[in-house]
Amino acid sequence: MLFAFLFGSDKFGDYIGRLAMATSALVADSPDVSAKDARTVQRRRVARLAIKLAERLVMWTEEDYDGAKAVWASAVMDLGGASYGTELVRLIGKVYSLSAYQFLGATDSGVGMPSIAKWAKGHYAHMQRSGDASKAKRDGLVAGMKMMTTKQNAERELAEAKTDEERKEKQAAMEDVQVTGMLNIMWTTTVVDITTTLHEVAQLVLHDQSVSKDVRKRRGYGLKHLGEIFMACSTPMESDQPEDAKKLYEEAAFAAMLETIRRKEEAARSSIVH
Repeated sequence: MLFAFLFGSDKFGDYIGRLAMATSALVADSPDVSAKDARTVQRRRVARLAIKLAERLVMWTEEDYDGAKAVWASAVMDLGGASYGTELVRLIGKVYSLSAYQFLGATDSGVGMPSIAKWAKGHYAHMQRSGDASKAKRDGLVAGMKMMTTKQNAERELAEAKTDEERKEKQAAMEDVQVTGMLNIMWTTTVVDITTTLHEVAQLVLHDQSVSKDVRKRRGYGLKHLGEIFMACSTPMESDQPEDAKKLYEEAAFAAMLETIRRKEEAARSSIVH
């Protein structure tokens, strides 16, 4: 329940399913759940989400392009208002976009998937232009997320406090640092989980042999546009999260997403070679 409220609420159920951390928390005390069972649960999650994604792309494959874009834009408005909604919507959009880019590149060229680097370069440049990319601010936030080091510093400052009022201030600051650090660990883990899952989902939908090659290609273009609409999700005006923190979350999510997919591709190539 905690993860549902923290990261997106149940609004995202048909997009990302139950997060792996949430599933682990539910079965942590059960001695009857094995690693094999966990993999089965994940496969079912991917299969269910693939069915939902294929349904989401039907309007596009039937050439109702304006209708599809309107439905997707409406979904962005609804999802963006959830907890971490903007970050999650943009992350989903980036995975969709990259998956479609790879699929369409392979389909059009016939020589395999294009490099992630080319896609990443353009999107990172756009992200840098979209907000304040001040190095000093990012460095300060990064330092704030190094939980153990910062905690040690805070504890030292607490011990050096000379008045009760100063101690209370230092104690409150230390607790804020701990909460921020834990949230960032949870967020990074969530990004990897979502990226891995949605990349598999996209592969099932784009390489679905139960539909024609033409439909698969249309799905690819639909997924590309769906990803672009999701990536354009704007931050709600009433959001109270600092702009610098939002920027850092976006950059961290972007890096984690690319690294996750890169590792998956390397593992896939290695299995082919061997």
